[in-house]
Amino acid sequence: MKKKKNNRNNFKNKTLSKVLHFLIIIIILISGFIYFKYWPTISFLYNDATKKVNNCTIDTFNTNKSNNLNTLNNKDPLYLKSSFIPQDVKNAFIAIEDKDFYNHGGVSVKAVFRSIYSIFTNDWRITQGGSTITQQLSRNVFLNFDKNYERKVEEMFIATKLEQKFTKDQILEFYINNIYFSNNAYGLNTAAKKFFNKDCRELNLSQICFLVAIPNEPQYYDPIKHLDNTLQRRNLVLEKMKEYNYITDEQYKNAINYKIILNTGK
Repeated sequence: MKKKKNNRNNFKNKTLSKVLHFLIIIIILISGFIYFKYWPTISFLYNDATKKVNNCTIDTFNTNKSNNLNTLNNKDPLYLKSSFIPQDVKNAFIAIEDKDFYNHGGVSVKAVFRSIYSIFTNDWRITQGGSTITQQLSRNVFLNFDKNYERKVEEMFIATKLEQKFTKDQILEFYINNIYFSNNAYGLNTAAKKFFNKDCRELNLSQICFLVAIPNEPQYYDPIKHLDNTLQRRNLVLEKMKEYNYITDEQYKNAINYKIILNTGK
């Protein structure tokens, strides 16, 4: 009886060993195929990303695209240094866009796997970006919004290089001042003046989260055309801030119940 059991175990071990060897061979073949087919493209994208980041400076990020100037009417500053950006603004963006911002090196491994899983389950279509704040900054400043693998790979390379060159606070500053808020408004302070006719430092928590809701999909969350959509996402931003303990229950309730009134000014 013991002999039969040992034979069965030996058979299982041999079978398992064959399967493992087969899988190793398959992995080697796939790796070789990917290397010879895609390595020239990947190498080019890496070198291009390196060149772009090496050539950029702080000045690359502080020219506001809305009017190609750092000031509005040569008086009010549109670009805000990190120390002048309200903490609620920073917390809101981190909560809704990239909760692990201070813990990754530009690319979130968890988000990448989530994105890959989405591709497998959606007929090989890119449906989830999996982009960190640094990747979004890379796309906004250096690349375009085409949904293809080459752009995504270079975006990741640029993000990694940016994290090596600048501090987290600088990257967050660049991001907040350069993202698009619809209606030709680039940067949070420009959006604050556009939709509330105020400096962003004068906004309350609800108004801040309202603006933070827009960049995820500027056309869909355009406050002028789709106010209800923007309000729904504002509520989600507030929920995330409460979930990650950036705000209290009372702050959340007050912000949710605050009635948003747009004042587009001139």
